[in-house]
Amino acid sequence: MRRVLVSLAATAAVSVIGTGQAVAAQAAPAARATGQAMAAGPAALPKGFLLEEDKVNGPRRPWEHLKLTDSLKKPLEVNPCDRRTARDGRSASRTFTYVAETVYRSEQVVLYPSERAARAAMQSVRADLDKCGTGGRGPNRYSYKWKSTDIGDEALRVGGFFFENSSRSVIVRKGSAVAVYVRTGVVTKSLPVSQFRPLIKDARTMATKLCDLPGVCRR
Repeated sequence: MRRVLVSLAATAAVSVIGTGQAVAAQAAPAARATGQAMAAGPAALPKGFLLEEDKVNGPRRPWEHLKLTDSLKKPLEVNPCDRRTARDGRSASRTFTYVAETVYRSEQVVLYPSERAARAAMQSVRADLDKCGTGGRGPNRYSYKWKSTDIGDEALRVGGFFFENSSRSVIVRKGSAVAVYVRTGVVTKSLPVSQFRPLIKDARTMATKLCDLPGVCRR
């Protein structure tokens, strides 16, 4: 599922063909290979765990669309190969999305049964960025740039460049969990940290918070 933010109408109505993001299906074999650690991770995310979660039931304007889902099939929000279904052996997942006119914002936390499985998920993201980092023609063209970022155990900041818009993403792994933060907005191809500060701040906060969950971080 690429479902990228490829085209926004001149009227400022958002056309969310997708988030331009997610985890590769190839992570599944690696995840299955970690049977010896499958029971290590927590089975569920506590209610209210996401930083943005309480906004779902708060006030909103008619043009604002907020959604919260615990679907295990929803791919990671960094998804350059447009994979439609996650098959990475995750044990829990929660995704918050916000869409309003030209704005797309999301927060996602995924728990894996082992650190090895979470590492495999991050490796799949890198592989997908290499494989599907550019493509399309005309209004469907897109490209991605990415750099390593000093958060958690490993992290990337990713810029997505589409026909009429762009997106900024930060994906971080901490122990056996992965968190993703996405926002539309101006980003240049050098990916300066200054353009990612709000996302980096949230990712750093969540990386610390994840260690409060049993089995996520090594003690």
